[in-house]
Amino acid sequence: MARKPILHYFDGRGRMESIRWLLAGAGVEFEEKFLKTREDLENLRKDGSLMFQQVPMVEIDGMKLVQTRAILNYIATKYNLYGKDVKERALIDMYSEGVADLNEIVLYYPYLPPGDKDGSLTQIKDKSRNRYFPAFEKRNQDTAIVMAKPVLYYFNSRGRMESIRWLLAAAGVEFEENLVKTQKDMKKLIKDGSLMFQQVPMVEIDGMKLVQTRAILNYIATKYNLYGKDVKERALIDMYSEGVADLNEIILHYPFLPPGNKDESLTQIKEKSRNRYFPAFEKVLKSHGQDYLVGNRLSKADIHLTELLYHTEELDPSVLANFPLLKALKTRISNLPTVKKFLQPGSQRKPFEDEKFVEELKKSFG
Repeated sequence: MARKPILHYFDGRGRMESIRWLLAGAGVEFEEKFLKTREDLENLRKDGSLMFQQVPMVEIDGMKLVQTRAILNYIATKYNLYGKDVKERALIDMYSEGVADLNEIVLYYPYLPPGDKDGSLTQIKDKSRNRYFPAFEKRNQDTAIVMAKPVLYYFNSRGRMESIRWLLAAAGVEFEENLVKTQKDMKKLIKDGSLMFQQVPMVEIDGMKLVQTRAILNYIATKYNLYGKDVKERALIDMYSEGVADLNEIILHYPFLPPGNKDESLTQIKEKSRNRYFPAFEKVLKSHGQDYLVGNRLSKADIHLTELLYHTEELDPSVLANFPLLKALKTRISNLPTVKKFLQPGSQRKPFEDEKFVEELKKSFG
């Protein structure tokens, strides 16, 4: 008889509640080991159970999975709650990411200072009624037009589209870009119903208008065989990709911070790179001695990590000094013909957002 999944988290909803709901929805019994003290959390870190030193963590099928989305995706796949094909899965990802956007605000609400709660509650109500719930209520009756090349809709910047550009380029897929240059361009996309949740990035691909970065990345990775050979490899790829996304989220916001906040953010980026994320990935590569993170074959996790290494080195050129295996991975991926082409001047890769670019963007979008 298979062991029950064991959930490690605090005795509260937080980032574990969606996992509890999904397991319950699948009819799966599970056990919980609550973290009641800081010592409980430190013990999990010391014994190597938490790859990125944070919960939730779920023990399932011989794996210790971290990163909420990686856990949810594994459970959904294992219990046939993830659609019948890659297109259905892309839509499920897109809808789930919309739910996650709103739920992120709801999740933090109980922990806000009393003076901030009214503003947050107003935001929750407004986004529920005017953005997310209308999108789910609406039936999309658009006639699908299959484009020859994927078409990317975003600003002329890295932001949340850059990882999509990297992944398409690595897969050897040519793409076009329709740059959103003004507020008028953005309003037009919203008005014509192209943006389900009224935000970019959006990619037209295979007759779909996909929004939500992770949904787009997962579809591309599946379509071009960059997502592992089975459900367990996919779970690891998700877990590693989510770790990359955690650190990249801080880097993504860095250029847009007020000058007085940049030093603190840069210190945080350096500290988390050197003490949390890069040691975790170095350990993975050392543990199996293979060229790639999962299954000794190229996956989206390798591409996302390589992109992150480039972005981090732009801010801290010495950040990889103590990580020889990560340096080797970066070189290996960079020398793949498709990636090498993308790294050349004149490609669709976007430059670092400097102060001049940020000011111009603010002028264009108010």
